[in-house]
Amino acid sequence: MRGFRILTRATVVLLAVVAGCVERGGDAADAVEPQYGGTVVIVNNSDLRDLNPLVAGEKFSQEVNRFMLFLPLIRRAADLSFEPALAERWELLGDTGVIFHLRRDVRWHDGVPTTARDVVFTFERVKDPVTAFPIPEYFELWNSVEAIDSFTVRFTFEPHMDPLHGWSLTPIAPAHVLDTVPPDRMYQTTFNRAPIGNGPFRFVEYRQGDRWIFEANPDFPEALGGRPYLDRVVWRPIPDGTAQVTEVRTGNADVSLTPMAELFAQFQNTEGLRGINRQGRQYANAIWNSRVPPLNDARVRLALGLGIDREEMIQALRAGFGTPAVGPVGPSHWAYDESVEPLPFAPDSARALLQAAGISDRNGDGVAELPNGEPFEIELKIPAGNAINRRIAELVQADLADIGVRIVPRPTEWGTMIEDFTSPQRNFEAILLGWESDFRLNLRDIFHSEAIGTPNQFASYSNPRVDSLIDRVRVASTFEEARPLYSEIQRILRDEQPWSFLYYYPDLVLIRDRVQGVEMDDRGALVSIQKWWVTDAQQPAEPTRSDSADHSQHQDSAPPQ
Repeated sequence: MRGFRILTRATVVLLAVVAGCVERGGDAADAVEPQYGGTVVIVNNSDLRDLNPLVAGEKFSQEVNRFMLFLPLIRRAADLSFEPALAERWELLGDTGVIFHLRRDVRWHDGVPTTARDVVFTFERVKDPVTAFPIPEYFELWNSVEAIDSFTVRFTFEPHMDPLHGWSLTPIAPAHVLDTVPPDRMYQTTFNRAPIGNGPFRFVEYRQGDRWIFEANPDFPEALGGRPYLDRVVWRPIPDGTAQVTEVRTGNADVSLTPMAELFAQFQNTEGLRGINRQGRQYANAIWNSRVPPLNDARVRLALGLGIDREEMIQALRAGFGTPAVGPVGPSHWAYDESVEPLPFAPDSARALLQAAGISDRNGDGVAELPNGEPFEIELKIPAGNAINRRIAELVQADLADIGVRIVPRPTEWGTMIEDFTSPQRNFEAILLGWESDFRLNLRDIFHSEAIGTPNQFASYSNPRVDSLIDRVRVASTFEEARPLYSEIQRILRDEQPWSFLYYYPDLVLIRDRVQGVEMDDRGALVSIQKWWVTDAQQPAEPTRSDSADHSQHQDSAPPQ
């Protein structure tokens, strides 16, 4: 699983089929040879965070790490098979181990060779719980590592499904730079704002809240694609989706990764622009705190889910780009069960469930009363300054008012909100949160009762049957064995609504036609950035090596937008 969409830490990824893209406007340039040179400016609604493979959890920070700054041992190809990256080849030792043979021509951006020492260091840090690696489930069944020589590494693991998957999403970190950083300080190290990688781009400068600047690595191995076509990539955080589109339309930016959906629909076929609409890996949720009565009653949570009009929400907020969500397994994942349908919009059924739980409007004021006579009121925390979450909250508030439930939206500073829903105290009644899923699902951290009290079990949900199914999925060795288990999990979660799954939504990207070579799929928006090029490129600027002494850095961090 990977993590909260607008949050950081544990980012969830669930898909197993490459999604198609809808793109227009590249035909004229297809006959032109790619050119070296030029700069592309990317705008997004949040800043990059923690450009360090050991701690990065935010979606695009992980993509920058994986596709620009660092190398994983292996990669997912377009058909989602594994292909070489830092490891030029590997040998599975039955179902209990693997040997990776590393390339010998990969160097860190400060000139130091990348070796088996770096792989061992990375594994030891991700296995150390003190590091707080955001996706520990990738390696929970991996046991040991040994450097056979400077470029050969042997791992052992317990038998499980798709064991190599974690290494396709976890870049290797530089031991010679980070081995002096205590694991519990990995989130605070200045490296996270001035990274030294070994990938096709290298860090140049960070201006807090304004931009990141990366330049092409001229020494990147030809066997891995060689020097990128672009000279530079500039990343700018612009929280407002309307402002992002304005920047692209006026030529101040080239790519908007998170435009407002209605503006995407309006401008995707405008002269000089094109849109990409690719099936996303994320879904929006209202999460109920099961520690707070009556939210500990599955009938009440189901009533809340039945009282929300998901189709109206998709039309009003996403310009129709989205589908009603049924649970944590998305439509393109191999475990998705089409027979498990999303909850309907059924206010009458919702009122009947509330009444069965002893909750009804006894005094005729339009607000249902709890059995103790108090009005049924839920405080719904949303990130302050986030327009889309505010609009979702308003729709939820209006829908649930119709069944007698008073929703009180509470905009909350992002850092405070994170603490509220991840701390052991769980200081919230309900929250709005986006979640992104992974190729290999891990539902244990968010729905297993043994995870209650840990950061990602937000709802404090408990169901012994779900626990049993999750435990069986964990050790399943084939997709066929796991599929019916996932189906039952989806059905139970839909009916008990620890999270009210609202809608799955695609990634919408607006791009200027000057940017070519762009391919996006389930692996990420930046998967092909090494091959991006611009039609008006000049000759490449003379690259300047950025060693650790030259890195601009800012230790203060801004909260996610």
